[in-house]
Amino acid sequence: MISLLSWIETFILSNITVLPIAIGLLMAPVMLFLRNKPKAQKVMAVIASTTLLVIAAILFWVVYKNGIQVYDIGEFGKYGIVLVGDMLSALMVLLTAFIGLLVMIYSFDYIEKKSLSMSYYPLYYLMMAGIFGIFLTGDLFNLFVFFEIMFLSSTGLIMANEALSVTDTAHKLEATYKYMALGMIGSFMMLVAIVTIYATVGSLNMADLSAKIQMIAETGSIPWVIIAAALLFIVVFGNKAALVPLHFWLPDVHPTAPTPISAMLSGILIKVGAYCILRVLFLILYPTQAFFLPILMFFSLLTIAVGAISAMGQTDIKRVLAYSSVSQIGYVLLGLSLGTVGAIAAAIMYLVNHALAKSMLFLTAGGIIHETHTRDLRKMGGLITILPLFSMAFLIGTMSIAGFPPMGGFVSKFALFQSAVSGEFWLPLLIAVLMAVITIFYMFRTWIAVFWGENKGSLKEAEDGVTDVPMLEGENAAAESAAVSTAESAQAEQAQAAMQTATHATVSAPVKKHKISFEIAFPIAALCAAVILLGIFPEPLYEISNIIATQILDPTEYITAVLGGAPR
Repeated sequence: MISLLSWIETFILSNITVLPIAIGLLMAPVMLFLRNKPKAQKVMAVIASTTLLVIAAILFWVVYKNGIQVYDIGEFGKYGIVLVGDMLSALMVLLTAFIGLLVMIYSFDYIEKKSLSMSYYPLYYLMMAGIFGIFLTGDLFNLFVFFEIMFLSSTGLIMANEALSVTDTAHKLEATYKYMALGMIGSFMMLVAIVTIYATVGSLNMADLSAKIQMIAETGSIPWVIIAAALLFIVVFGNKAALVPLHFWLPDVHPTAPTPISAMLSGILIKVGAYCILRVLFLILYPTQAFFLPILMFFSLLTIAVGAISAMGQTDIKRVLAYSSVSQIGYVLLGLSLGTVGAIAAAIMYLVNHALAKSMLFLTAGGIIHETHTRDLRKMGGLITILPLFSMAFLIGTMSIAGFPPMGGFVSKFALFQSAVSGEFWLPLLIAVLMAVITIFYMFRTWIAVFWGENKGSLKEAEDGVTDVPMLEGENAAAESAAVSTAESAQAEQAQAAMQTATHATVSAPVKKHKISFEIAFPIAALCAAVILLGIFPEPLYEISNIIATQILDPTEYITAVLGGAPR
């Protein structure tokens, strides 16, 4: 027994870098084979997602204690598959596994049962494998492969059916088409950039590319084709990160996608774009930062402003959160563009806190939609006593996104502004602070619109099965004609009076508190706890973020771990 446990421990530790990807890829066919056994699927999903979280925690601890972990798949040298777990990638894997587990639990009650058992589970674990692969891969071609896995599986998940949907099918198809079309164009551009880099430098290994491009920069100017390829990479990853003006897919996809997938899109998938931009600019193209960082700063400020201003004019609760995600990812990229240790550390903290808070806000919004059968803020109101859990969760998320203590968002936003002051970036700081004030306005306005004031009857309409679709003109005329015919009867006046009384009672009668299922309540509560804990105890995340920022600005440790200190 002891020898078996020892073998398991040795196996896990020696393969810790590849296990997150392998488990995700393995679970996809397993879930497909179990498609006619929904209970078995649910049990396997909990086991697999929990295992992924445990493996991710072990990976993070091993990297934190022992340094960068390198895993070669096959003895192909610089042409083979190499997985690299440094502090940044380990943190991103842990964050993804944590949110992924909660989103999976949430999906049990939110996704339509047939869709859940037939396609949702396999596509979900393929998406998770793709995300893990992006964070852990050490070469460009396999970055492309994992990008495709993530892109194709997430496209299918956007089309998944919700148990109670208020989304028109035509709108869902339109949003999916935009996402798919832009993704396919991005895939082509990414492949062109990879081929260009390989033809110019002769390698695809990120560490090898970094070492060779540094040698080229020391001996002379960097070839223009490398700069052109880098710009292609920034466009591709900027599209994934919803960087303005490449953001227009996101406000359509987030509201129409199932709420659990909206949480993953906003919490993790757009962070994939920011992560890849960081890898390209600070690892592969380390000597070209003076050229690219001002460009990134301009577009990050544009993203902050466009996202915040657009969010103010929305009446759809999920579109408000979608535009907010555009604005908030701009703050992450702004921190990267400042290029100092403090700014990059603040950007990492901001990324983590936003991922947790925005995932929780989307899950809370999904619960509200589930109960009211509408996304329209104008049809909500007065839900604070009816849905107290959602009210408290949405307030916590609002405070974190707006940067109010004691939430995690306050610490990260304060650290970002402080780093801008230290570096004397006065104009970016002014724009960022102004947009932060606008963020406070639209986030608290949304909370007030949903939970404050009088209940407009949305919950009662949902209970009575009233849909959110207005009548067409012809249907309205037919209804009026029927009403006139009824009025001709002897009891018309009495019937009309009774109808008005019943209607008034429907709107004004108090609605009892709704019972929220465990599958919906637990993920929201867990994310709320994480947001509050990171605000009250920010020191561990601050320390980790500073370690990551130091490693990012000096890629020597990464190169040495992968190559042994010299290009191949």
